[in-house]
Order: sequence, then C-alpha cells, then structure tokens
Amino acid sequence: MNSALTDFKFFIEYDANPFILFNSKGKIVYLNYSAEMLMGSCSTKELFDITLSYAPKNFGYKKTLIDLSFGYFEFYAINVSYFNEEEIAIHLYNRPMVKLNREIHLEGYSLTDINLLFEANIELFKMQYSGKLKLITDYELPKLYIHQNNFSLLIRKIFEQMKQSSKIEIKIKIKIGEVIVINKNRYPIILFNFICKNRDRTKDKEILNIATENQINVHFNSNMVSLEIPAIK
Repeated sequence: MNSALTDFKFFIEYDANPFILFNSKGKIVYLNYSAEMLMGSCSTKELFDITLSYAPKNFGYKKTLIDLSFGYFEFYAINVSYFNEEEIAIHLYNRPMVKLNREIHLEGYSLTDINLLFEANIELFKMQYSGKLKLITDYELPKLYIHQNNFSLLIRKIFEQMKQSSKIEIKIKIKIGEVIVINKNRYPIILFNFICKNRDRTKDKEILNIATENQINVHFNSNMVSLEIPAIK
C-alpha cells in the first residue's frame, strides 16, 4: 500500500462529529471545529472523565454505544483511543436527526397565545406538584397556530417525568438566528427548556413520538427537555 501524502488532520478538523485530544493531565491538546461548538455545553473535566471511564485497558481503541446529551448535542456512541501514556482521544458520534414531515396540513390547529395555553397546563400540574416551579418567559411571543390538545398532552407527559424533582425551571423564548421551513414558508422557533434535578426518562420515546407528529423538535438529557416549536402564523 502506498503511503498517504494527505494531512489527515484536515479531515478531522471538518468532521461533523466532535474529536478531542487530551494530554495525560486532562488538558485539551487539540479539538476540531465540532468539538469547539460542543464545549459551550459541557466542561473539559466532564469530557475527560468520560474519556477515562470508557478507555481501553491497553493501547488501542474502544468503541462504546452510549446515550450522551449535552444541551442540544446528542450522541449515540463514542470511540476512545490512545497509543502512548501522554495522550488520549475521544470521538463522539452524533445521534441521527429525526426527519420531520415539513409538508403539513393544519387541520385541528388554531391560532393560540402559547403563554396562556402553557400557563393553564402549569396550573393543572401544580395541583399535584409540591415542589418549587419557576417560569421565565417572553410575554411578547407571537400568537401561533398549534394543535392545542396535542400540545397540552406533550406538556403533561414532560411534567409527569419531573414530578419527583424538588425544583423545576422553565424558560421560554424565541430562538435567535434559526428558522423552520414548513410548506415552503420560513417560521421562527419558540424554544421551551424544562430543567429539573432529576427526571424519569422511561417515557422519552413516547414524548419524542408526540413531538414529531406535531412538527416539534425535542432534545433530551438527564435533567432537561427542550422543545423547538415552529411559530406558524
């Protein structure tokens, strides 16, 4: 086999999957562009600890299927490799995106004040929740077309996951700089972040199915659920 003349670092730099090289003390020696984006959602120590936890026992590499989430970043597998005692690398593999049907009909949808609908769901939840609930929202959000019953069902399912948590924080805002294209029209995104100390993840798949059927992107990690709702108007 002929020796390659290509600098393989070029290909790693623009890989969509994050790649990080650490030294033996946990300091980052190199990271590609995707990893730079990831570092805004997790700490160096957190990633280094994961790297060591899943490292092979001897020189070489070890691939592991694993459910990892950092903010909006979701991964289904990692590859940890090292060939000397001074450096160790981790490659994280992005979870495939769920493809939503962007050609939709709006039967059952109605023009809705999303804050009012959401607050009604909060009041119902408070009747069975004894912890602390904090809501931070933009009350200037535009009205949008949404299937109210399905949206309320989705919210109830998320709250059910968090009812054992002593504290829940919810943040609602327009997602700056991004849009969703539906029926060839561009719409802004309303972002819902549900944050708690712990949640029951057994219903994640059910929540994903409800969200997907209603043109809503959903992201999960151990203590947060995020919804990206198209502001159809």
